[in-house]
Amino acid sequence: MFFHVKRYGYGLLKYRSWLWLVLFPPLVFLLVSAISPNQFSIRQDIRVSKNVPVALMTSPVGYMTIQELLSHPEILFQNKLSIRALYGQLYTDIDYYRTDPQFRALFLAVKDHMSLVLQDNNRIQIAYQGPEKEKGLMLVEFYSDRLIQNISEGIRRSKTQEHSAAQIAGVVKIQEERIIFETSRMWQLFRIAVISIIGVMILCGFLEYRDSSFKSERQMARYLEVPILGSIPDLNKVYASMEK
Repeated sequence: MFFHVKRYGYGLLKYRSWLWLVLFPPLVFLLVSAISPNQFSIRQDIRVSKNVPVALMTSPVGYMTIQELLSHPEILFQNKLSIRALYGQLYTDIDYYRTDPQFRALFLAVKDHMSLVLQDNNRIQIAYQGPEKEKGLMLVEFYSDRLIQNISEGIRRSKTQEHSAAQIAGVVKIQEERIIFETSRMWQLFRIAVISIIGVMILCGFLEYRDSSFKSERQMARYLEVPILGSIPDLNKVYASMEK
């Protein structure tokens, strides 16, 4: 056992020029991370007055103003009826939403990544900030339509015509961000580095054990079945020790 360990250490020294390969996968990962975006900011502006009424989905007659909704955006985003409708669009073939873990994951994604922001007196913004571009686009589009429908229903419930309905203002704005030193990417980089180190060490060991040359005088005596009278030391090591 000690001989194999010693031989493996010798192999690492012998093939130490291969050890630079350890850096190759992490560097490739960092390069790809610098090129590919991993965060997306998706925003949709909606032109509407702050005092316009918005229907409450949990009540057949209730409503609130946009100003109140801005203070409690969870009423729009985390409403279970809205989440259920959104879930139905995403997973049309699944009916058991109450027990499906994807329903809970969707609820948390909306809670963590969606926001409602006041831009000025006549404009609000529905925004998504997260790692999934396609899902972000769908969420922004869904909640923009949902808000416009709720405003139209709120105006009807309030029985007043002094407020104008909400309108989409402009196109969806998408901003890509590349965060290299993000926590999740750092964990990925760590795992890649560990796998790279293990892979190169296995490669060095494989190359060493494929080398059929003799490694010691004892090995030569055993395989050749002849006595060893003497050996010439490594003169490079002798010369290096003399210089010291």
